[in-house]
Amino acid sequence: MLILADGLYRNCVVRALVVCLALAPLLSAQNLQLLKTLTVPPEAAVGSVAITQKGDLVAAGCQDGRVRLWAFPSGELRQSFDLQDQKISGVWFSPDGTLLAVGGNRGTVRIWTLPSGKLKAELKAGADVKALAISPDHTLVAVAPAEIPAQLWDLDVGRITADLTPKFAGSSAVAFSPDGQWLASADEDTVIRFYDGHTGASRASAQDILLESFAIVFSADSKSLYAGGADKIISMIDVATGKISRSFPQQQFVVGGMDASRDGRSLVAAYFDANGFTNPAPVLLWDTGSSSIRKTMQQSGFRAIGGGFLADGRLLLANTGEGKLQIWQVR
Repeated sequence: MLILADGLYRNCVVRALVVCLALAPLLSAQNLQLLKTLTVPPEAAVGSVAITQKGDLVAAGCQDGRVRLWAFPSGELRQSFDLQDQKISGVWFSPDGTLLAVGGNRGTVRIWTLPSGKLKAELKAGADVKALAISPDHTLVAVAPAEIPAQLWDLDVGRITADLTPKFAGSSAVAFSPDGQWLASADEDTVIRFYDGHTGASRASAQDILLESFAIVFSADSKSLYAGGADKIISMIDVATGKISRSFPQQQFVVGGMDASRDGRSLVAAYFDANGFTNPAPVLLWDTGSSSIRKTMQQSGFRAIGGGFLADGRLLLANTGEGKLQIWQVR
């Protein structure tokens, strides 16, 4: 799912299998189809959104400290979870949509089992949660707290099994590969690091990226990782060696969030202006084979705060306004 950094080097709501993208002039009418408008209390402004890969559930982290969960596309409000006294920094689904994770600004991570809504785990990460990823087999969760090393947690025992990054830095993004064999982190020292997806053991690193990456996503075959950030370039990295195999053309804006299609043919990237987070910036749909832009989506006044590719290939984007959350399909 797409996730976008806030301001110059920070996540807009956190870091995930949510998506935080700011689309300033974004998404022309011919590129969008409104699928659903969900009602949200005006005082509960939405800060982050996640959509399951099946497209059957939408979760929104709201400023009133609650996570609201809707069935999609019916729009029925299924459940509401309270993070109590913490502000929500992000929401994420597991790849199969049966776990919902919520991060707080004081470092608490709560994970619920769906559809029962039973609390599965509560983790204490120690700082504002910037990014999170759940392994495909549900045994591990990678958490990136602000300015401290990313952590790999065992969900069955509720304890840290490995610290993933150098002791002097944190991570902006974490991701498990679709096959569960790899775990990657985009670290604040500009290095992309690869780990064994089961043990957290270090395997490789990409050290040729000059500026910090804010977004990473594995290819569908788990053999490559796409990384983008402050250098305004999307790099395709060979997972086994850490070497950059290809770079997409540099753009005017910073890469804030990305997601890859399940057929391996497309990559969506949300950009932002480093001089002002709310300034106009596009979302681009890339052809991964040719490294060329298929579609530029931009519309004045539109701000999206979630989205990504579904398993059936559809690309959904969510935007919020006073008292509403809208889900759009990109044609």
